[in-house]
Amino acid sequence: MLLKCTWLLLLVLSLMAGAFASSGCPVGFKSENSRCTVDRPVHGSCPSGSTYTLSVGKCVHD
Repeated sequence: MLLKCTWLLLLVLSLMAGAFASSGCPVGFKSENSRCTVDRPVHGSCPSGSTYTLSVGKCVHD
């Protein structure tokens, strides 16, 4: 009985870990209002993969 429950527990935990890992923002970005944002440098451009959004006032990951 214990062995049957162990594989089920491992399956559920691996599914949960996969769901949480794919929903995060890239490194350096933080989640804000369901968007991944980062402050734009004073002199420079947004990090690669993001664009400056005037309505937000920050770089938003695409």
